[in-house]
Amino acid sequence: MGSCKDSFLDELPLDRFSPEVLLVDSAGFETTQAALYYAARQEVTLGGVNFDYMNLGTDICDWGRPDSRGFKDYTLLNSEYDPVNTYWNWGYKDMIRQTNLILDNLEDPRARLSATAKAAFSGQAKFFRAYAYNVLVNLYGGVPIVDHQITEPKFDFQRATKVEVLQFIRKDLEEAGSELPVTANESNGRIYKAAAYHLLAEVYISLGIETGDASFYDQAIAAASKVINGEVGDYKLMTARFGDLTREGDVFSDLFWTNQQNRSSGNLEVIWALQFESFTIGGGTGTGAGSGNILARLWGMEYDKIKTPNGVSNISSSEMLRGIGVMIPLNYFKYDIWNLDANDMRNSKYNIRREFYYDNPADPEYYGKKILTGRDAKGKLVVAKADGTLTSQVLDTTRGYYPWIRKIDGIAFNNDVTLGQTPNEVIKMRLAETYLLRAEAYFRKGNPGDAKTDINTVRSRAHATPITADQVSIDFILDERARELVIEEPRRRTLVRMGVLYDRVRKYNPSSAGTIRPINLLWPIPQSVINSNTGAVIAQNPGY
Repeated sequence: MGSCKDSFLDELPLDRFSPEVLLVDSAGFETTQAALYYAARQEVTLGGVNFDYMNLGTDICDWGRPDSRGFKDYTLLNSEYDPVNTYWNWGYKDMIRQTNLILDNLEDPRARLSATAKAAFSGQAKFFRAYAYNVLVNLYGGVPIVDHQITEPKFDFQRATKVEVLQFIRKDLEEAGSELPVTANESNGRIYKAAAYHLLAEVYISLGIETGDASFYDQAIAAASKVINGEVGDYKLMTARFGDLTREGDVFSDLFWTNQQNRSSGNLEVIWALQFESFTIGGGTGTGAGSGNILARLWGMEYDKIKTPNGVSNISSSEMLRGIGVMIPLNYFKYDIWNLDANDMRNSKYNIRREFYYDNPADPEYYGKKILTGRDAKGKLVVAKADGTLTSQVLDTTRGYYPWIRKIDGIAFNNDVTLGQTPNEVIKMRLAETYLLRAEAYFRKGNPGDAKTDINTVRSRAHATPITADQVSIDFILDERARELVIEEPRRRTLVRMGVLYDRVRKYNPSSAGTIRPINLLWPIPQSVINSNTGAVIAQNPGY
């Protein structure tokens, strides 16, 4: 009876990483937070190595295969559809679960942290929780709010309303904004105050749209202004060339070149970028050789399928990494939005490649020469010989020959050009978008003059013609976002947030126009979630 207390039987697993052992000091929280940053990076590959579901089936691009996947046929979008489950699981299991683990344990008396360290860990976790919920609310609408760790089986989740979720996100971001430190040049990829206020501006706009309360637009303007005015860090639009000046280009192309996306390289425009690094453990989305930034693979055309008039195929190279032709820009992006100003820097040869060259030295007659084309008697685009004579080689403009958006260019990941990958950081937030968010808030509150000023600030860097206040509209803002943010922007979520996905797809995407319905503004709730929630009803989104 006097041998010991009951607490002697409490388990303390000293031999493995567990919250009781790990989350007691800064080193432990840093380790757990590193896993959270890793989970955030996984968003790049949620569509595997063949799909970018945040852009496919929108007004920007089309699926480059002759089948119905990639939202070519919206009738296939149901509660068992692969991305419907993948994004839900990523949000809750990889992101929100991890943030709640950090936040709950920060309140544990055993956590030996300074006030500064605790605030920094808390602010980053709240930012990522808000970010994950913002992804979920823009894909599924109202979703269950889980704000603490789940330590035992739970079968009675209930959906919050969309506004309730947005208010939860708002609270997290407001607290993150007060807790996070100001930007530091030496910590590439970290979340700082500016990221919280940038996202907060977007969330305030969403609340204004959903509630009809115009005061949220004033709050969006204030949040964006904190970033633009330098109150939360030294950010600015890059207007002069920087980085590797031996490389041909312009300042817009400099923003995206390898090793030039971070503040440490002189890029003061990027607010947040997911980090990649060749030949580095943990430097990609997995442990294999093919775990780099996959945007070149997705958005690049099948350049190596093009043959010279002598029948010799092109090869993947450091200039043209191997693309697989699955993210095909629509005419809206390739041509329409550039009609406003042919001299727009963002459409220069350094940013969109429209001329291509043979690059296989196995054919010395054509090596290094421009690929010439023409239309045959049936109107098909074919390869032409040096003298202009047409060949019988038809160019596949749906996957093998189309304008190449050069944001994807860069040094090959692990020096392997066949992967179609780079070690380029994936830019998630940039000051140019902060200006466009503020412009949208100004316009929605009935102030097109100030909206015009912000849009022209972005256009000025691109040497594009200034616009007038009369030209500002939601459609124009979307056009400007496409010109500035293509590939960077999760276009689907932008169109859903604004409530215009259906109309824009019907207008600009001929492949998907015939099958998309207004209900497709939101994705269905995964059927597995509905079936397993036996203690309460999770209502399915209308129409599914």
